[in-house]
Amino acid sequence: MTVEFICRAMRLSDIADVIRIQAEAYIDEILETDEVILARFAQTPDTSWVVERAGEVCGYLVGYHSALGEVSPWGSEFAHKPESTALYLHDLAISKSAAGCGLGPLLVNHALKEAQQRELRAAALVSVQNSKSFWQKLGFNECDQLDKIQQHNLASYSGPAIYMTRELAG
Repeated sequence: MTVEFICRAMRLSDIADVIRIQAEAYIDEILETDEVILARFAQTPDTSWVVERAGEVCGYLVGYHSALGEVSPWGSEFAHKPESTALYLHDLAISKSAAGCGLGPLLVNHALKEAQQRELRAAALVSVQNSKSFWQKLGFNECDQLDKIQQHNLASYSGPAIYMTRELAG
């Protein structure tokens, strides 16, 4: 019997798994503290998802409603913006045990469908750890039209960081 992967809303009880998966997926310079992760989940539980198999959390995606062209500085808190036109995908990570199973695209597509249902018109993110080609395969394109403040925010990320956007179908 094959056990399927299922995307669902993140729960508070998933936070320990999120912290574990983040530590597996990211370099030390961009690991976020447990407190930041908890604060973000508290502010945006409706745009936080996990993918699980047989009750085991294998990956997560955390986002929030934002405006195109706005970049959250690394490590900052965030909350939905009432004038939102876009879903900002802040953090996507897959456990090492589930790497190669296609869970990144599964979670992203799940989130983008939910964004469309909420009548958001676009999605945006900061690509780190040489993930630009991954995001391009999902329809995201590099956007270099950031003002000086947003360029400064983008520079707060470790290593090459690229702001990318994608329009959502109506």
